[in-house]
Amino acid sequence: MYDFIGKIKNQYLIFHNKGMEFEIKAFDKDLYASWDKEIELEKRRSTVLGIVPTKDDFSVIYTCRKKRKLNLLISRFSPAANLLDTATIKTYSNVLTPSFRVIRSEDKTKLLIYHIKEQKKMEALVYDLETMKILWERKIVPKDMSYYENFEQFILSNDGDLFVMLQKENKKSQRKKHLYEIHQVTADNQYGFFSIPMQNHLTYDILFSYDNKNKSLVAAGLYSEKNRGRANGYFFMNIPSSSPESHTLTFEAFDEEVVDKLLGKKADVEKGIADLDVQEIVHRLDGGILMILERNRILERGGIGNGGSNFNNRSIVDYYFDDVIVFSIHPDGKTHWKNVLHKKQYSQGDLAAYSSYFLLKTPANLRFIFNDEIKPENTVSEYVVKGSGEFERNSVLSTDDQRIQLRFSEALQVGSREFVVPSIMRTKMKLIRVKY
Repeated sequence: MYDFIGKIKNQYLIFHNKGMEFEIKAFDKDLYASWDKEIELEKRRSTVLGIVPTKDDFSVIYTCRKKRKLNLLISRFSPAANLLDTATIKTYSNVLTPSFRVIRSEDKTKLLIYHIKEQKKMEALVYDLETMKILWERKIVPKDMSYYENFEQFILSNDGDLFVMLQKENKKSQRKKHLYEIHQVTADNQYGFFSIPMQNHLTYDILFSYDNKNKSLVAAGLYSEKNRGRANGYFFMNIPSSSPESHTLTFEAFDEEVVDKLLGKKADVEKGIADLDVQEIVHRLDGGILMILERNRILERGGIGNGGSNFNNRSIVDYYFDDVIVFSIHPDGKTHWKNVLHKKQYSQGDLAAYSSYFLLKTPANLRFIFNDEIKPENTVSEYVVKGSGEFERNSVLSTDDQRIQLRFSEALQVGSREFVVPSIMRTKMKLIRVKY
């Protein structure tokens, strides 16, 4: 398994997890392979939980066992992959190995490390990478919680505040009771929770994000009136972290313009739109957001005894990743503008690895970059969207005769106008850098 660390000191680093060995691969400013180096963690049988890069170094978070104790450790390395420091974050006695998960703050100075016990208890700690100390740790036990049924999302702010979102009663028969329960632990370890009733709407999809500039928790989502299989409109939440009771929650139905562009002029607006996902939120400086949706669906056909199967009697899986829809929403929930960015991607049996898009954020605009078609010889295109909503479509590059197939959903922005995207064909991986 590979983890792209990023660009540090004008070189590009990749972490290669071989299971029993851990290696750093370095590429120079022109993306030529320059060196490989094996790094040593506390034990060879270590389990790596995550990699956290900064401007000057990178850290590896991992666990290893010593006798009957499980140690949660962090090791910091220089850009040359030399060990700078190792610290024990926490030691657990007489426990089975928990399924730890790691979440980073936006500025990469804080780490949330948590695990779930018995589907209803959360053991969480926040680690400060600048001081190399635990900022706080706590057990969170929400009332009437079933993790796989209620859990929605964890979010960590740059200050070290944790937000845990739980979805409750999102069923047609219970829609009047449908709400989001939000549990908050502040950087000074104060606990509280509050509820956001959904005003008789069902949730089709939702994504939370924290606005570190304006100190508020926001959410963008799609709602259903009756059938949770189709979205009838979108909603916006804006929850100030200091006064959640003064939150904003607005709903807006899809209009004919959006439905016509997605489904054609004969479509029925009242039936709603299926196969939509909230892919990401981009924060505006004024506290508003851009909500980015994508139409995608997965169809499985064939199987044993069915004429659609292949020669091994395995089912065939088709992936469709189509239009991107962008809504710009003011802080009060009113819509500023909306646009449909047309694309049409189809692939088969590849887990949609080459589909979807990459979003490059620059000071002047947003660039949505994607494969026009899912095949080795292909044109890469982009939509350039301005803050006013105006947009244009351009060709970026051709992959003809290049022996590359780009995975834009795994690309990484490494500068204000630069990103790196991996190409994987058969067993060969390449890195491609695009600079504007």
